[in-house]
Amino acid sequence: MENMKIDKASYRNRGGILQRIISFFKLRRCKAGHGVLVRLTADITLTDGAILEFGDNCSVLSYAFFQLTKPSPKVYIGNNTVIGRHSMITCKNLIRIGSNVLMGSYVQVIDHNHGIARDRPIVEQRADIGEVIIGDDVWIGAGVKILNNVHIGRGAVIGSNAVVTSDVPEFAIVGGVPARLIGYRE
Repeated sequence: MENMKIDKASYRNRGGILQRIISFFKLRRCKAGHGVLVRLTADITLTDGAILEFGDNCSVLSYAFFQLTKPSPKVYIGNNTVIGRHSMITCKNLIRIGSNVLMGSYVQVIDHNHGIARDRPIVEQRADIGEVIIGDDVWIGAGVKILNNVHIGRGAVIGSNAVVTSDVPEFAIVGGVPARLIGYRE
């Protein structure tokens, strides 16, 4: 990989001094390891007491959006993980993303859902708050939606535009709406 030529559009392009200044500014309320890159157009919105931690050498690409809202949001991202363009991480409780995770563009990871009881108007419903855990070495295709109370095992592959509503075993390949087992990595 060291001999690969890096093009300007690649997430591996770490940018120059201006990019380091932008990343520093964007990460001022977060805990970040060495070499974390956050593009200028990425948006990080944190409520009071929110925890957002990045491991080493993570990349948050253009127009990615982090929204950590009450009651007690915590997002932990491992080393060498890429958050794709236009992706959205929305947390009220816990989202844990492992190391060496590649997340395509337009991915949504959401640890809560809206209540739908019949006895109250939708605008008055309380959130159903859970968690999302994504293991190491996971590939998440473009347009995937990962909903609350889902655990994705190490080495899994999630096909583009899948909606993940239940747990995914280690090294499984899943796809579809809702996501279903297609096979396993060999």
